[in-house]
Amino acid sequence: MAGRIVGMISVLTLAGVITSAVVLLLLALDSEDDTGRKSAEVFAEAVARSLLDADLASLSEEEVDALIRLNASSAADVEGEAVELDNIWVFNVQARLAASSDGSRPISRTEVASAREAMEGGDGAVVEALTEGRYAGTAAIRAEDGSPLGAVRVEFTSNHIGNHFDLYRAEYLIGVIALLLVLVLASWFLAKRLARPIGLMVRAARAVEDGQQPEPSVAASLRNTSLTRDEYGELAGVFLDMAREVGAREIRLNAIVEERTVELSEKNQALEDAQREIRNDLEMAHSVQAALVPSDLPEDPRAGVAAFMTPALDVGGDFYDAFITEHGRLAFAIADVSGKGVASALMMAVGRALLRSAANQHPDPSLAVAETNDQLCSMNPKELFITAFFGVIDLELGTLTYVNAGHDPPYLMRPNEGPEMIPMTGGIALGVLPELNYTETTIPLDEGASMFLYTDGITEAEDSAGQQFGRERLEEKLASLNGEGPQELMESVLSDLRTFSGDAKQFDDITCMALQFVGGAVEETFIPGRGETHLASGWRRMVVQPTLETSLPRVAAFVERFAETEGFDPMELYRINLALDELFTNTIEHGFPGRENEADISIAMRREGETIVVRYEDNGPAFNPLEATEQDTELDLLERPIGGLGLQLIASTFDAVNYERIDDRNVTTLRQSRATSEDDSD
Repeated sequence: MAGRIVGMISVLTLAGVITSAVVLLLLALDSEDDTGRKSAEVFAEAVARSLLDADLASLSEEEVDALIRLNASSAADVEGEAVELDNIWVFNVQARLAASSDGSRPISRTEVASAREAMEGGDGAVVEALTEGRYAGTAAIRAEDGSPLGAVRVEFTSNHIGNHFDLYRAEYLIGVIALLLVLVLASWFLAKRLARPIGLMVRAARAVEDGQQPEPSVAASLRNTSLTRDEYGELAGVFLDMAREVGAREIRLNAIVEERTVELSEKNQALEDAQREIRNDLEMAHSVQAALVPSDLPEDPRAGVAAFMTPALDVGGDFYDAFITEHGRLAFAIADVSGKGVASALMMAVGRALLRSAANQHPDPSLAVAETNDQLCSMNPKELFITAFFGVIDLELGTLTYVNAGHDPPYLMRPNEGPEMIPMTGGIALGVLPELNYTETTIPLDEGASMFLYTDGITEAEDSAGQQFGRERLEEKLASLNGEGPQELMESVLSDLRTFSGDAKQFDDITCMALQFVGGAVEETFIPGRGETHLASGWRRMVVQPTLETSLPRVAAFVERFAETEGFDPMELYRINLALDELFTNTIEHGFPGRENEADISIAMRREGETIVVRYEDNGPAFNPLEATEQDTELDLLERPIGGLGLQLIASTFDAVNYERIDDRNVTTLRQSRATSEDDSD
């Protein structure tokens, strides 16, 4: 501390001395400049007055030299210092050189300009500061009336300031050094005296910081210092009081810390017990959820199923299910409950149970999903929702009927083809709004076709760099697995996912399901967006393969299942079966002769009160069945023209028949009421 104070005082003193010396030097130089300029003005005016009566035109160099000697003597008398008068120039009224003390030196434009300025100006001389202590003064020679007669320029050298410093330089240095030594010694002594109490307080503060009392000698010195009536005494007294208070507070604090340590230990034990109970509950919930997820999947020679689920936490909100319904069809579902944790797990259990129960009650997937949604909406206080995909495979017909309630669309992989997303059906998530109608779609399945269903925990899984697994990577993997069985397909995708994720944390539940249809054989793929892309709610749609032998039984089964679902006797819809048979046969045989594989045919049905509406579409050439050739039924069979009788039957036996050409497709709409069906049966 003392060293710092000494250093600060010494530096400040040295800076003050140096600053004072510089200021004195600058003042001396400035004074010299002022003296030089004033001397130049006086010399120039004196010489000008001495030349007032002279004939400037005949002035000789000897006379100019005499003027120099005269004025140099006068300058020495006036200033009391050695002044060296260098030269004198005399100019006539035209500012031309009349005479000079040095005839060999040419006159410059600057000197001529000074002469003109002096003659054109008023009283006073024009003064210039030259180099190396030299000055020049130019004054006008004026007549009594003030008119200029000429001008005189005087140059001289003034060295009296420099001589003064040369004489007293040693004395200045000795004085400055002596002053510095005195100031440093005084600063050191003063700093030691000022810093001693502070040093004692620093030593005492370090002892208090280490939890100890100050040394006795230090404490005694501080007590003596506290008796003085200056700032150090007050500071020492305050410090001693503070040290005593700190010691007392430390004792109290240690006691409080011991009490709080005991309390904290007890609370930590209670917290550990509570966490153990929560962990046990979560483990139990995990076990219960694992038991709820089906481990024994349906085993049927006509289809294979494999599924996997791992929650991000102890319990998750994803679920899957697969079972054989009471109607002998393979039903399957995959779903994702919003959120994570226990609430989502409970919602998952309820949703799975409701969907399985509804699927056994309703053979139609759209009705099963609608009933599940209504029940979830009535028991959903946390406003959770479930995105789900629910499908039913008719193992006899080789058709898939499904409903997508806001879930990621699964992938369908036909033999020797790349994966394609199954088209959406436009349904929203379950548990959001009650009393919703869901649209279902029926598509044919090829023998050997596979499906891969998943939740977003797969596509949104991240690696350590934060990059997502993504759909493109999934599609590339599925394309390389076409033809593999469900178990191999699923395990290969999960293996790639684990390799991609590495040590990255799992943020979402991971669930997937793979299916393969073994029986049945259909050739046509489902093409969405035909006719009305989004049919109204309540429609049931079927895509028909363009093969008469296999498709006609499937169409009949589709109509019969619709009749059972809507509460009709299948016999009431026999005319619909007959009409569809005729339309389908006409499309294949007359619209696409020899090129049946180009046909794109679909059937959609729905109930409007007591009326059945059937919509038949094909992509054949424009053909209106209502304008077909009318047959004369009284002619002998051999005399009648070929074709037209079935189409005539369609036009005459339904309540209403309508034909439209929409987007290069033939659209025929049939309407049949229950009353008409009863009349025909009578």
